[in-house]
Amino acid sequence: MDEDTGRSLRWYDIWSRFQPRTPMGQRAKESLSPFMPGEEKEWQRSLAEQEGLRAARNSRADWGRRVEELLKRLPDPSAVLRMLERRETPKVSDWFRLKQFLWQGRLLREWIPEAAPDFRFRTQEEEWREGIALMDPGSVPSAAFALTPALDPRLGPLQSRRDEEERRAEEARERAATVVEEDYPLRRNREGEWVVDRHSPLLKKILEDPRVLRVRETPFEVICRPSPTREETEAIRRLNLAKEELEAVEREILTRLVASFQPKLPFLAEAVEEMAHLDLQWARMQAAEGWDGTRPLPGESYRIEGGVHPLVAETLEQQGRSFTPVNVEVGQGATVIIGPNMGGKTVALTTVGLIAALGQYGFLVPACRSSMPLVPWIVAVIGDGQDSRSGLSTFGAEVRRIADTFSLPEGGLLLADEVGRGTNPVEGAALSAALTGHLARCGNRSLQVTHFREVLEVGEARVYRVMGLSRDLGSSSFPPSNGEGERILAEGMDYRLIPWEGEPVPRDALTIAGLLGLPRGILQDAQRRLGQTATEGGKATKSKGVTE
Repeated sequence: MDEDTGRSLRWYDIWSRFQPRTPMGQRAKESLSPFMPGEEKEWQRSLAEQEGLRAARNSRADWGRRVEELLKRLPDPSAVLRMLERRETPKVSDWFRLKQFLWQGRLLREWIPEAAPDFRFRTQEEEWREGIALMDPGSVPSAAFALTPALDPRLGPLQSRRDEEERRAEEARERAATVVEEDYPLRRNREGEWVVDRHSPLLKKILEDPRVLRVRETPFEVICRPSPTREETEAIRRLNLAKEELEAVEREILTRLVASFQPKLPFLAEAVEEMAHLDLQWARMQAAEGWDGTRPLPGESYRIEGGVHPLVAETLEQQGRSFTPVNVEVGQGATVIIGPNMGGKTVALTTVGLIAALGQYGFLVPACRSSMPLVPWIVAVIGDGQDSRSGLSTFGAEVRRIADTFSLPEGGLLLADEVGRGTNPVEGAALSAALTGHLARCGNRSLQVTHFREVLEVGEARVYRVMGLSRDLGSSSFPPSNGEGERILAEGMDYRLIPWEGEPVPRDALTIAGLLGLPRGILQDAQRRLGQTATEGGKATKSKGVTE
């Protein structure tokens, strides 16, 4: 599916509703590709997983909320894995991220199959526990990561020694400050400093006291702190030695962790992919909830019952109207939709295209029931395709896009809206009919909208027609009041698609023009030019085998 096709189908608006929760899932979304011919088994398995997740979430709300929370808290350990692959030593904060991934991922690995047994994991629960145990060998593991005596018995005494020397240095500092504060009216702030006003009569004496160390100055104040005493200096020296010994052991522990995780790297890489896949499936399932998606089954044709374009349906709902579901079959060869302007033909076309694209990207689709093939390409030639950069007109751009499909692998899906409308009617009709004849005999699947009656002469094409306007609209007054014609038109149009069996197709263009406010005189002149007798209200008669 190229960019023009995506815009025509409003694919990008739908795609934005597909929101993975994890960094891994978001990356996987960026590189997500559709299922292709030959991948039907994997495609159906993916859809079955989504159905299982949705059924589990709908039956157990607490389970669904828990999965959602775990996914949101699942960190991305990819940078840590790259460091381990290079045998670099990650920082404690990096190990914490890896520990969180293993902890939250293990919960998901255990939680999902409990309610959704069809969801398949390649990793084993024991592998997750083993990874956690490498960083937390204690009897009661936790989600946090810290360098504790459980990792090396030397840590306990060294950490106690460090803490003791810190306490001694602090006590020595406190005693030195207390002695100074007994001699001067000073009180330390939260940083342990004295702030002395420059106009204080004691400033000179304080600054000359060897027990006081000037730290910095401002235009208004002098900031001081206690001078280090011999006792404090010795305590700090012992503290630094304790820290150096402790840090050496900690580096040794982290180096051992790097070595111990080397055999786990294949598991960790697979675990990241597995969590990304879970996140994608969860996000697909949630997006499809918005359109009440159902599972498309494999088939040689696109058989769609109750198909809906979610974005169009939402717009209509805001207007107090409802979307008419699309029922259609698009098989190998040519399928054509005929009917009046404003009869929903293009909407039906884009609905089929969107359902086909969603299905091929592994989504539950907006239809009551559907079956479809996996095809090598989907191309839509819909709307004004004028290409100002290459100097092509609407007709030229349309023809080039259709011509390009003939060089693609056979078996794709072509969606075309009124081929030939951008040139003179005689040549446009001939071209459209010839193209339909070619598409009817080739191995692709095509669905096109047309107004040219010549297309109906292609016997191999499958044809649907829009039911069209209610025949009692002739009683409506013309021209209608402002906005009234649009309401009458919306209420009087039957957008259902039915197989065309050669019956006369109503001409509704003049009726629609009247409802939209075109003066009666113009409508009567148009009827005269068609060689028909004007009827009351500007209603047009039927003409066999003719579309608008």
